[in-house]
Amino acid sequence: MTVDTHGARPTAGVVATDQDAVLSAIAGVFGRLEAALGAKDAVAFDSVFTDDVVFINPAGEMVRNWDELHDYHQFAMRNSPDAEAHYDILAVRLLAGGHAIVNVEQTLRTPDFAVTNRGTWVFTEHDDNWWVCSVHNTNVAGSAGPPAAEPAAH
Repeated sequence: MTVDTHGARPTAGVVATDQDAVLSAIAGVFGRLEAALGAKDAVAFDSVFTDDVVFINPAGEMVRNWDELHDYHQFAMRNSPDAEAHYDILAVRLLAGGHAIVNVEQTLRTPDFAVTNRGTWVFTEHDDNWWVCSVHNTNVAGSAGPPAAEPAAH
């Protein structure tokens, strides 16, 4: 028996007429998150999330709305005042109806440790803005430890 592995299999993504603008807007959300964490501004950090956000952190803890997420981030920022994050977008799939699934790798660094996690972020477009409505993060095995040395300047 021969199995057709591609014939009837749909794709999830769509091509938007304004695809570059959408990708730029989504990248801008992650830039805002990096800047807000650097400034230790939980309000700015959480400004990109919907009111009904579902957020699962790398430890598997789940929060189910903006207020819970904001409490979580305020606590985290108070207890890790020197934390910095960098997000790398690994993949973006635009979906019909103004939605996107974004796979991200985040590296979080403090003076004492660094850890990398990968996440699946679900975005929804509303009033020409892209909002995060769901996040599921998981740590990358073996990534936690002392921060890597900065590359030497040439």
